[in-house]
Amino acid sequence: MTLSDRSQDTIIVGAGVAGVACARRLEEGHHPFLVIAEDVGGRICRSADGSMNLGAYYVRADYHHINELVTRGRRINAHATTRHDRFGSYTLWSQRLLLHLPQALRFLRHLSRFRRHYDAFKANSVAMSQAQAIRSDPHLWHLYQQPASEFINEHQFDVIARDYIAPGLHGTTFQPLSGLTAFVLLLGALPVVIPTFEYELRPGVLDGDWSRNLLADTVTEIAADGYSYRVNTKQSGVFVARHVVVATPPEVAQRLLGIPELKSPVEIHTFHMTGTLRKPWRSAEINLFAEDDPMCAIARQANGSVLVCSHDETPVFARYFSDWEVTEHKWWNPAFNIVGDTLLECEQAPNLFLIGDHNICGLEDAYITGLHAANRITRTSPVWRGSERLLRAG
Repeated sequence: MTLSDRSQDTIIVGAGVAGVACARRLEEGHHPFLVIAEDVGGRICRSADGSMNLGAYYVRADYHHINELVTRGRRINAHATTRHDRFGSYTLWSQRLLLHLPQALRFLRHLSRFRRHYDAFKANSVAMSQAQAIRSDPHLWHLYQQPASEFINEHQFDVIARDYIAPGLHGTTFQPLSGLTAFVLLLGALPVVIPTFEYELRPGVLDGDWSRNLLADTVTEIAADGYSYRVNTKQSGVFVARHVVVATPPEVAQRLLGIPELKSPVEIHTFHMTGTLRKPWRSAEINLFAEDDPMCAIARQANGSVLVCSHDETPVFARYFSDWEVTEHKWWNPAFNIVGDTLLECEQAPNLFLIGDHNICGLEDAYITGLHAANRITRTSPVWRGSERLLRAG
């Protein structure tokens, strides 16, 4: 691509996981496109030494598309995870669980049902938009709008939710259950029943053939121009495209597209550290904390370093470490938009697409939105890595 190529068939704005998915699918179909992005990878962010992820931390075994692009690392072991609250520290198989086993079994039944519907939803989302796929499933559509606290009270597993589900979601969504929907609660709990792994992107994913069509710049405006769109950039001037795919963080997409409402954002500080953890935090691979604690998670890495996630910019590290050094600090502001039940359509206007994690926060779901947009642009048949046909939930 040269700057003389002002007229494009497709422009993708942003190169996070959704933008990369769209670009890779268009490249596979030999469909012309231009990616305009400030950087590549989005929240897939490795530490400076390359040893761990400071952003999107894990993949699940059911990430059928994403798992083709990554090398799995250590499995995240639920039995090596310790939860902490004002009453003390406890592991998965504790007296709390045994005393409330009927609640736990009830929750697992609901989680199993959600998983069946969610698998069908992911398959359908390659062929139709996320919004259409959610609305077409009454069970998921109800969960998407239902507050998590209402869902918990309705099905009477408040102790299990407080002692087991809430710390896990606090460590991954950085939010209390009161700020989440039932859909997010169940989605965040899937690692309970689906193997989950640390990961590293394989070489060539972020700098493969598609990146030959990458322009490092910032898009400042998108405006309709007849049957096309004008895309203004900060440094490279104006481009015109028949199709535009917006794959930016939600707050950028809101400005570019005039979106009236988004889910509320969540921010978090992540620290890559070396040092010696104190008891009881050194006995677990992953430490999770009650939802009213500013500390969210402490995860020991295979190389001996430690990942710390906290709401505080300056945590009291002396509480957790006898000696320490912060080697890297990343403030995700926002980390993602997850609070609320806003549901956005993929096609915001004719041939103007919105992709990413505006509706559902997760690598696989964001990647699928990129595939859906590319399929709409090329009018190709959808491909689902986990099945040869669209699924229907039972």
